[in-house]
Amino acid sequence: MAGIEPVPMIARTACLLFLAFASCGGTQATEVTSPPRASEPAPVAASTAPKSEPAPATTMPASRPDSSPSYNKLTPAEAQVILQKGTERAFTGEYTENEAEGTYICRQCNAVLYRSEDKFHSGCGWPSFDDEVAGAVERHSDHSHGMERVEITCKNCGGHLGHVFTGERMTDMNTRHCVNSVSLRFVKAGDPLPAPIVKKPAK
Repeated sequence: MAGIEPVPMIARTACLLFLAFASCGGTQATEVTSPPRASEPAPVAASTAPKSEPAPATTMPASRPDSSPSYNKLTPAEAQVILQKGTERAFTGEYTENEAEGTYICRQCNAVLYRSEDKFHSGCGWPSFDDEVAGAVERHSDHSHGMERVEITCKNCGGHLGHVFTGERMTDMNTRHCVNSVSLRFVKAGDPLPAPIVKKPAK
């Protein structure tokens, strides 16, 4: 009977080591995190500083009121003639028959318009003058009511006065300013004249 050959000692040792390793299941690898490279920027933490509030809207300063003085206050009847270019009824005006010496000024702005020595009775029903104070009255073409007339206005404030007619030969001047009484104010000779109201032109 043949005998069993003994396993060499080196082989036995190797086998025992293999069985021990297999029973432990081996070792698990440990993940190692490498530090960031110098060329890579370091992560930036989110800012916790509060956001700045938007600047309040700039408030424009209020425009300054017009420092020009106001014209004289008008009654509805005066405004209808002076501002709306109306006409008072004939023979109803307070100055139609006035013969006193003095000066006629604009009811709205006090500008001097006519002198009593230039006033005459025309019989038309309104105060009539054959001349005006130099530079006080402006003339404008008027085609209203199907007629061609020349409107006259106060040069200082533009208030409507009436109409001017020529060629009637009522006076040596051959001119008639037909003026509404409500457009005028009479200042007796010797009484002080009020200062004209001059408004600044609109910008």
